Amino acid sequence: MFRKIDKTSTFNDVLKQIIENIQNGELQPGDALPAERILAEEFGISRPALREVLKALSLLGITVSVHGGANYIATDLHSCLTEPLSIIFQMYNSKIQDALQLRGALESKAAFLAAQNCTPLDAAELQLIIARLDSTQDEKIRGDLDRDLHLKIAQISANPLILSVLNASAQITENMIVGIRSYLMQKNNDAPEIDSQHTRLVQAITNNDAPLAEKVMNEHMHTIEYLLNEITSDNLTISDNVQQP
Repeated sequence: MFRKIDKTSTFNDVLKQIIENIQNGELQPGDALPAERILAEEFGISRPALREVLKALSLLGITVSVHGGANYIATDLHSCLTEPLSIIFQMYNSKIQDALQLRGALESKAAFLAAQNCTPLDAAELQLIIARLDSTQDEKIRGDLDRDLHLKIAQISANPLILSVLNASAQITENMIVGIRSYLMQKNNDAPEIDSQHTRLVQAITNNDAPLAEKVMNEHMHTIEYLLNEITSDNLTISDNVQQP
C-alpha cells in the first residue's frame, strides 16, 4: 500500500501517501493502519520516526490511536480540524465570541449554498428535524437536534471546506462552554424566537431562496451572539482551559 519515502521530509511524505490512499479508497474512515513494524518497513523509516509521524497525524485528527498501539483512520474526517483550530484559538488567547464570529460567517455562506443545492430528499430531512424540534421540550434532545440541523445545512452546501471548518469551530464553541446548545434552546423567553428562525431558515432553503436563507441565518447567528453575552451571569460551566469571555 505504501512506498519508501525521502527521509528528509518524513512527515510530509507519510501524510501525502495516507491522503492518497484515502482519496483512492484504499483506506476508509475507521480502517486500521498496518502494524507499526510493517508500516516502518514499507516507508523505509525507523519505528521511532514513524511513531512521531503517527503522533502528529493523531493531533491533526486524521488518525486515532487506541490502547495497545493500534492506529485507525478517523471515522469523522470532517472533525480533523478541531484540534489544530483549538490550538490556534488558545495561542491567540481568543474568546468564545471570536469562535462565534467565525461560525457566523461560515453558517451564512453554508445557508446560501444549501438553498442553491437543496434536493427534495434534503428538504425532507430538514423538515423532519424541524418536526422533531417542535415535538419535544427535552433540553438535551433539542440541543442535539439543533446541532443536527446546522450540520445538515453545512452538508447540503456541498463545500467540504466549509463543512470541516464549521464543524471544528462549532466543536470549539461547545468545548469552551459546556451545554451551550441546550442552554440556548431552553431559554423561556428566547426559545420561540430561535424556533421561528429555524423554521423560516428551513423554508428558505427548501424553497431554494438563497438570499433569504443567508439573511435568516445572519439573523439567527446574531440572536445566538446576543444570548451568549448573557452566559457570564448564568450558571453555565465555562471550560477551565479556555479563556472565559
